[in-house]
Amino acid sequence: MKTVNDASFQSDVIDASQRNPVVVCFAAEWSHPSQSAVASLEQMESSYAGRATFVTMDFDENQHTADRYGVSVMPGFVVFANSQPRDGWSGVYADAIREKLDQVIPR
Repeated sequence: MKTVNDASFQSDVIDASQRNPVVVCFAAEWSHPSQSAVASLEQMESSYAGRATFVTMDFDENQHTADRYGVSVMPGFVVFANSQPRDGWSGVYADAIREKLDQVIPR
């Protein structure tokens, strides 16, 4: 899974979401729930191949972007499609993550 930052966000997330939805996971290395969420997304990534892109973003190092999209709890997720944020949530549960993704990402 690719790691993005404030500088690459426009091209790696906003522009890329014109082709396929982009799922951004805001996480921190010190946060165990964040690491669990990243691991869950890495396991799910192949089942969404060609339909979505998954990226991670360090919450602490990219506070500007986290604030811009209202992410204050980690792990936090925002799905972008057609250059717009479509849905956002927080939490680690793999089933809940998959359910949210299936609402936004076409089959």
